[in-house]
Amino acid sequence: MELSFFESLVLGLISGFAEILPVSAQAHRLVILKMLGINSESAVLRLMIHLATAGALYFYCKGHIVRMMRARRLARIPKSRRKRPLDMEALMDFRMLLFATIPVILGLIVYSKVKFLSGKLIYLAALLLVNGIILYIPQYLPGSNKQSGALSRVDSLYFGLGSMLGMLPGVSSIGSAVSIGSVRGMDQEKALGFALLLNIPLNLGIALWDLIELLSAGAGSLTFRSLLFALFAGCAAFVAIILGIHLLKKIVKSAGYSVFGFYHYKCRGNVQCHIINGNIT
Repeated sequence: MELSFFESLVLGLISGFAEILPVSAQAHRLVILKMLGINSESAVLRLMIHLATAGALYFYCKGHIVRMMRARRLARIPKSRRKRPLDMEALMDFRMLLFATIPVILGLIVYSKVKFLSGKLIYLAALLLVNGIILYIPQYLPGSNKQSGALSRVDSLYFGLGSMLGMLPGVSSIGSAVSIGSVRGMDQEKALGFALLLNIPLNLGIALWDLIELLSAGAGSLTFRSLLFALFAGCAAFVAIILGIHLLKKIVKSAGYSVFGFYHYKCRGNVQCHIINGNIT
């Protein structure tokens, strides 16, 4: 069974918002598909949404990326020949992201081993609860305001581990990364910026797995209709992600992330109510 045009747009919008808001896009996408009578999402749909996510995040974070790359190029120039001072904050940001990427790369290597968890709604319900706990814990711990230069390599690795957890269906990459960053002493707004940057290679890596799965299944079985509707979903996700980032930044300033912990508890309950032997009633 294939999605209709309207269903593709709705699924793309919900996926886009859920990719940014710490509510696990994969879990919400799978539940919606099951409610539509589709047991699993297609590789081409996942591919388009993950590419749209990486593209939207790059579009939003381009200024920060350019600043880090400019600082890196300037750092290679001998001090006597530099015409302006080094941007030490941008260099420290680059160093942190470099080390945070290590757990993400390791997670991408074993990504195919955890995909089976998305096949059972009982796993999704349990992991949604885990995600809610991860989001709620930081409010019980003392806050801090560490700058990039004060963060150690261990802090960076922990932050990358948080992003890596987002490969589990039901766990939000951005939410877990920001929560772990807060526990390690990062300001939540600063941690959010790093989490958005780190999700670019994360989504590109997952998109590569999607492409491999699509080619392994045989691209010849791909219909023009399914490709077109997947593109619609990807475009809708792109727009929703940009809007979702602005919304999330406002939420962080006013209420923080703990509010999403309650959401996951309710979402888990709603999922469990529909589970009979792992299927939607």
